[in-house]
Amino acid sequence: MRSLILFIFFCACTLQAQDSLKVSAAPLDTVISLKADTFIGVDSYNNFYYVKGRALYKKSQDKTIQFSDLRLGAISSVDLLNPLRITVFYAETNTAVILDNTLNEITRVNFNAIENFRNVSHARTASDRRLWIFNTDLQRLELFDYQNNRVVSNFTPQPDIALELASDFNTCWVLSEDNLYHYNQYGSLLEKLPSGAIESLAVYDEKLFSIQNEKLYIKSKTKPFWQEIKNIPQGIQAFYLKAGNLYLYRSELISIYKLKLPKS
Repeated sequence: MRSLILFIFFCACTLQAQDSLKVSAAPLDTVISLKADTFIGVDSYNNFYYVKGRALYKKSQDKTIQFSDLRLGAISSVDLLNPLRITVFYAETNTAVILDNTLNEITRVNFNAIENFRNVSHARTASDRRLWIFNTDLQRLELFDYQNNRVVSNFTPQPDIALELASDFNTCWVLSEDNLYHYNQYGSLLEKLPSGAIESLAVYDEKLFSIQNEKLYIKSKTKPFWQEIKNIPQGIQAFYLKAGNLYLYRSELISIYKLKLPKS
């Protein structure tokens, strides 16, 4: 009898441990229609950002505003990490534009015109008026101070070109065809992983999210492997994370889910 009780207790503990490791998402009763070329994300006031044509749009409940500069070409990326200083990057003209929360221009950085000009393939928001940029001339990540037009951290060159950057204020991930590199703001390589089937990246709450084979995965700092996020549809075109919510864009619709992350 005692053995049976111990066995039941062991099974219950095992199931509880497995449940604590699961990653899933619960759908909220909110679906929003949005016709966009690229869904960018959402801010704390539930304003939605997206790209259509060569313009960036910010859509609220009562109005929609936009920013565009046709001379700069197509928009390559938009970073909402700091909604008061939005980074819009144009790879075609080697230029980053910094916008405020009304999509008015604060400043722009033409990497062709600065001293020690450089060719840049990607640019993301960093801290203190700085940008994470990938210098294709030197094949390396750089931390660039756009207020003083200078590089403040040098990184070791990598043998493969960058396909995508994902960052927060203090660290940056560089995705290449074969590898995924993780750097801190001081120029140190923290981690190097095989890129596998990663198609899209995002950093949220010190966790890394990616689309792989039309499914969404998460990787935490404490685990060496990716975990699939359950209970969400396949065929995701874009995703964004904010305040514990997961925003999925597909078929011109935004669906909102509540993330259920593993217990720490």
